Amino acid sequence: MKTGNLLFIGILIGLVLFGFFEFLGLDPTYGGIIGAVIVGTLIGKTIGKGSEKYAFFTIFMYNLIGWILVFLFTSDGKLALQYGGIALSALIGFVLIMIFFYSIIGFFGAFIASNLSRNKQDEGL
Repeated sequence: MKTGNLLFIGILIGLVLFGFFEFLGLDPTYGGIIGAVIVGTLIGKTIGKGSEKYAFFTIFMYNLIGWILVFLFTSDGKLALQYGGIALSALIGFVLIMIFFYSIIGFFGAFIASNLSRNKQDEGL
């Protein structure tokens, strides 16, 4: 499977998980961590060595798209956008920090998954 297709599939899986956790009303922090681990592990197992940068990019993109959709289509997001100013800047800064945090967690998930799959392949020889 091409890496571009895998990244697109990873972004779609991440958006589905993002929406599912949002629908369930799960705390966004826990939902983001769980989604990052799942997507990072899938990418790490599929690509193998060097998958960490792809996992970081994929998780960053689906979180960015997800949070933009939350701001545009939910009543809480529209309320935050109406006030603007310093509060909106602080909220966007916090969201970007959390997106980087989730991406780093997914990075480590992909790193561990790729190393574990590589170790299993080495044992089979």
